[in-house]
Amino acid sequence: MQGLNKLLKELDQAQKALARLDGSLTTVEFDPNQPGSIHAAISKMEGAVDASVATYARNPMVKELTDGIKANLKKQIEQRAAKAQTIAADRRDESEHMDGTIFRKIENTIDDLKWADMNTFDRHIKKLSNLLKSDEVIELSDELVELVDLDAWLAAGEATQGGMVGSAELDWPVDPREELGMTIALAHWFADKPDRAINFAHTFYNSGGRKITPELQGMVAQVFVPFGRDFIDHVKQETGIVELTTIPERTVSTARKVFVVHGHSEAAKEKMARLLSRLDFEPIILHEQASGNRTVIEKIEANSDVGFAVVLLTPDDVGGPLGGSTQPRARQNVILELGYFVGKLGRSRVAVFKQGDVEVPSDFGGVVYIQLDGAGAWQQALGKELKEAGFDVDWNEIMG
Repeated sequence: MQGLNKLLKELDQAQKALARLDGSLTTVEFDPNQPGSIHAAISKMEGAVDASVATYARNPMVKELTDGIKANLKKQIEQRAAKAQTIAADRRDESEHMDGTIFRKIENTIDDLKWADMNTFDRHIKKLSNLLKSDEVIELSDELVELVDLDAWLAAGEATQGGMVGSAELDWPVDPREELGMTIALAHWFADKPDRAINFAHTFYNSGGRKITPELQGMVAQVFVPFGRDFIDHVKQETGIVELTTIPERTVSTARKVFVVHGHSEAAKEKMARLLSRLDFEPIILHEQASGNRTVIEKIEANSDVGFAVVLLTPDDVGGPLGGSTQPRARQNVILELGYFVGKLGRSRVAVFKQGDVEVPSDFGGVVYIQLDGAGAWQQALGKELKEAGFDVDWNEIMG
């Protein structure tokens, strides 16, 4: 009889222990590439299991039960770590075949969308949708889209429509990954039927006028322009890929050379050269370099082994669309050299300074345009760009 009572007591304790183990015990995080991190996660999990049933620790039934649960949870953690390692390896393999040009294509297409009207929007949004479905990024794009429900999100937004046109509001996801996923889903939705974009812009991005184009362009500026930047950052983070234009390591002497691209403004050129010299950089100014019977482009190539480039867009010429209004613009050789150094050094190592209301190129998304003001704020801006590019900068010289 005593043995039966003991057995019944152990069974009752085992049931209570099982009830305590039913549900969430703890949250563990680990680095799948670090064995020590995985081991620590397993130890934390086992400790949580033991703590939940500590009252019944001497019960052999409870011990057998918890040993089984711990073994099962350990197996789950190890399987998740192995899966994460496999995914990471696959993405490293993918990154080896991704040369970074997909980023340029996405940026350029979104830049085209910024200026699109109702007649050209169709072509550009379909191109963006196809890029997001390309082999390089489709796995990551699909993962993001799976996080969201576009139809429900649109319906919720339309339900906020009041009596005034344009009063509807969208409740964008707080999670950055979900926001990316919603924008990708939206791009595909527009590409299937481009008229949807016109209605969407009119409903949620109404400018108060009757023209469609400003609403489309306003919607693109608020939705797709920030998306392009954030999506590219997400892909880089997930795959470890770097852009094709990342420059190789250079010697210190080369890195401290800065090519100064300029037009007719001698004052702007001299100000820039003097500041660079004070900051212990060597300004490379083309007409000051030996010609050696070379053409201009050969002379640029011969002196382009630099670590950074600054481009001065000064109002030396005028130009504009045929039959349209004109605007001050930089000389064409300056624009050519801007493109050359963006391609050679990468956008992060090119800073562009504009003077007055000079026209800027429309297809260099990501290049920073700094106003060449008379108050000297441009000097701090240059210091910041050099610092972000990895150079040591003496701020006393800039502020002095």
